[in-house]
Amino acid sequence: MKMIGMHPSGRAIVIDMKENVYVYETAISSGQETTLDKAKFSARFESFTVAEKQQGMDIGLWKWREVGEQ
Repeated sequence: MKMIGMHPSGRAIVIDMKENVYVYETAISSGQETTLDKAKFSARFESFTVAEKQQGMDIGLWKWREVGEQ
């Protein structure tokens, strides 16, 4: 399963399940978590720098969709 999250600012997140781990990748970081919810939270948190968060750039709803296996 692979999911893509899009933020109104144009930022994107890709989450892919590999074995029993959800691996996420953002424009500025990557990591892995044990559940999809944790992966979404961590990826959203790490998608913006501290300076961008202070400017409010991280505000907005992420839209998620599942894409086919690649």
